[in-house]
Amino acid sequence: MDALLSIFDSFGSFDHMSPFLAVAILVLAGFLGGWIAKLVRLPHVTGNILGGVLIGPAGLGWLGGHDQMHAFEPLSTFAMSLVAVSIGGHLSYRRIHNSLRRIVSISFFEVLLSVVCVMSAMRLAGMDWPTTCLLGAISASTAPATSIVLIREMRAKGPFVKTLISAVALNNIFCITLFVLMRTFVSAYFESGTPVGQVGEALILTGYHFFGAMGLGLLCGYVVRLLVSRLHHHEFSILLLAILLLNGVAELLTLSPLLVNLFFGVYLANSTEVAERQLTTLVPLEPILYICFFTLAGVSLHLDAVAAVGIMALVYTGSRMIGKTVGSWLGGLLGRCSLRIRNQITYALFPQSGIAIGLVILMNNDSSIPDEMKHTVSAIVLAGVTLAEIIGPICTKAAVKNANEHEQDRERLVEFLSEEFVKVDLKADDKWDAIRQLSSFLMRTHRVEHLSEAELYESVCMRENEMSTAIGEGIAIPHGHVEKGPAIQGVMGICREGIDFDAPDGEPVKLILLVATPKDKRDVHLKVLASLSRMMANPKIRTRLMAALSPEDAMEVIESEEVRDYNYFLEQSTEDPVGR
Repeated sequence: MDALLSIFDSFGSFDHMSPFLAVAILVLAGFLGGWIAKLVRLPHVTGNILGGVLIGPAGLGWLGGHDQMHAFEPLSTFAMSLVAVSIGGHLSYRRIHNSLRRIVSISFFEVLLSVVCVMSAMRLAGMDWPTTCLLGAISASTAPATSIVLIREMRAKGPFVKTLISAVALNNIFCITLFVLMRTFVSAYFESGTPVGQVGEALILTGYHFFGAMGLGLLCGYVVRLLVSRLHHHEFSILLLAILLLNGVAELLTLSPLLVNLFFGVYLANSTEVAERQLTTLVPLEPILYICFFTLAGVSLHLDAVAAVGIMALVYTGSRMIGKTVGSWLGGLLGRCSLRIRNQITYALFPQSGIAIGLVILMNNDSSIPDEMKHTVSAIVLAGVTLAEIIGPICTKAAVKNANEHEQDRERLVEFLSEEFVKVDLKADDKWDAIRQLSSFLMRTHRVEHLSEAELYESVCMRENEMSTAIGEGIAIPHGHVEKGPAIQGVMGICREGIDFDAPDGEPVKLILLVATPKDKRDVHLKVLASLSRMMANPKIRTRLMAALSPEDAMEVIESEEVRDYNYFLEQSTEDPVGR
């Protein structure tokens, strides 16, 4: 009997618990929390976090205290690294080339205003300058994992989602760079009494962290591309090994694993088609890893820290949210965002978890910073993370839903009607020049490695010589067939001056949709052309597209309800293509 009782007593002790059982309890708690969250219409992420709180030190204590949480760090780090690779993959130039202004503007100003607001508020609350600087730098961070998981959970897609994910990616780069700079100044202050003489050292150290992470990430991306595309090694194994290797080398070189993996993802997204495909190879692992990560975040939440720092945690969290709100709105205004994106982005950047905790760990490893200051910053940040991870996911989910981009990540009949494939400043001498320019634009914006620009141009011109593809009322749909390709591809050009296209009504063409169809997709080709023709026959859609001043303006039209009736989801019934 005593032996049996000792077994039950050891069940609640993490020191005697099998690691396999600990991970199983972690996953089950995350699943249960996510299921309950779905029932009450909360984000799965919030449910995972609350499930972790339930089994963590603040709840039942099944996994031990906060000291035992270090055993789970490798699992959490790998999940964050996977998120970093994924989010870096969203910084593909061909996807964001015509939306860079708003993405950079939003990310820059929300970081700037977050830092300014938090530093101002903490100074008014009586904090000293060194502590204020560290809190300000950490406050700028936004949790990338939360955004990624929510977007996938909601099957969201569109300009707002693209802006959000890209802004979060840049946020991580800005935040880590700023933190290294601030930490160096604070360290210099306590070592020499003044940070002024250490400006050069701070800039050198910041440059090392930024360019070191960039160099390591890009180098690994290049090696992975060679191993997969030329030597044909197994894609899943190579990417898994690359992430593990990057984490180990980054720690050895005192670089940020998050930043290194982010640049690794950026390289894959902007390299060859084969390299970009690597970003999807670990997708089967993502659900279980994300559940582990967010449940661990819940387990690690310091609810006692919220009570300990009290009003300071509220000041930190409140001023950070104000900075994110005002900064993203100002960035959207200066970046010439549409009203829809500018309004919703203001409350989509509140989550804060992995990167903030990682920066706190970096700070705690700095022996030149006094222990008392480390404890103060850690307590405030951990309390702020606790509040942000409860409030943030709910706000981000509401922003995506209010932007009306949820349930849009499904295959449509015309997949190339996206912002990155729109050219609003087309100027051409004649229709052949217009076709040449749009052929070149298609080659740059699509992942086209199976044919040359000359072959595409000749195919479209061959069809155009047979009969003009202008359909009247200022519309032309030049198209051609290519030998092979992954899908039907196309671009849209808007020419306000108009081009003579030998239209049947004699009117100049102002809206051109160039389509390239692989020969094995001919069965879908006629459906696509018919859908485009019906869409452009709608005078409201046609007029608004011709008046678009930017690709984002055109995308607002393309995402409207009127267009969705023509460009329907393929998973809908063929008997009811518009879902009515």
